[in-house]
This record gives sequence, C-alpha cells and structure tokens, in this order.
Amino acid sequence: MITDKINQTILPKNQLQLFGYINHFNSFIQLSEQKSVPNTILISGQKGLGKSTFAYHIINYLLSKGEDNPYDINTNCINNTNLSYKLVAKSIHPNIYILDSNLVQENIKIQQVRNLIKFLNKTVYSKNLKIIMIDNAEHLNLNASNALLKAIEEPNNNTIFFIIQNSASKISKTLKSRCNEFKIFFSHNKK
Repeated sequence: MITDKINQTILPKNQLQLFGYINHFNSFIQLSEQKSVPNTILISGQKGLGKSTFAYHIINYLLSKGEDNPYDINTNCINNTNLSYKLVAKSIHPNIYILDSNLVQENIKIQQVRNLIKFLNKTVYSKNLKIIMIDNAEHLNLNASNALLKAIEEPNNNTIFFIIQNSASKISKTLKSRCNEFKIFFSHNKK
C-alpha cells in the first residue's frame, strides 16, 4: 500500500523550515535585539500564507535562546532537538498558551479566554517570558473578545501576545487598535 504524502499536512508548530518570511523574521530579530518587541502583535493576511508557522518560528527563536541547539537564524530553521521545540510539539511548554478554534466548534468562547487569563496569573517556568498565541482570532465571539481586551490592556512586561487573523474576516476594531499589526502579503509568484 502506497501512502499519499501529498495529503499529509504538517502542522504549523511542526514546520521546521521557514519559507517566504525572511525579511519579516529579520525585522523581528532586530526588535528583539533592541528589546523593543511589542507586547501585542497582530499578524494578519490571507488564509494559508503560513502566518502561524511564522509565529511558531518567532516563538522558538525567543524560547530556545541559551538552550542546546537553538533556533538557526542563518537557515531560518528550528532545530528539532532543542527543548523548546520538543515541548511545543507535544503542547506541554509551560511558558506558552495556545488559543484556537477547533474543528468541532468554530467560535472561540469566553471560557477559553478565562482559562488564558488563569494562565497569565501563574508564575513563569523559565526565562521570565510568557507567550500567548491566538490563532484564527476572527473566530473570537464578542464576549471572548471583550475578555481578551482586559488581558491585553494590562500586560506584564514578560508577556507577548501573538494574534493571528485571516484578513478576509473582521476582528473587533477595539482589539485591533491595541495591537501592533504586521500585515502579510505575498505576490502570486512568491506564494
């Protein structure tokens, strides 16, 4: 029996190589080196451009500093032997909270945001850094969006929010106004 490899999708958190985002990534590295990374980053663009993969690469870059086999900025590649990658791949990294709609229910509900707020109130495991990633932010229902605003408006210095949005859908204007937006657009040839 032959396995159809074309239909096997690699999840963004498991994509080790970054494609097409080199300039965006280098800009982020500069912000990091200048210690001026915004607390709330909105990454918006068309669905399917790899925005989540880009965010996971930034997250690995930040968390794997000082670890054995850290992120390779020369090849824009996550080393699958670094501790942060292994923990993120298993969805057990104590410094990261991922909020996403799931296949069963499309909306992100207020209870999910309340769980995120509980996470924010906990102490960090290491590196004094907490990372929140909200994927498919366009699926936040009104109550969830309002609860999230409170968390974003009073961030700790050691917390970074990555909010990923399909630009074909709208998110709350108030939420958007609290973010530093990175608009991702690729030409047809670059896609």
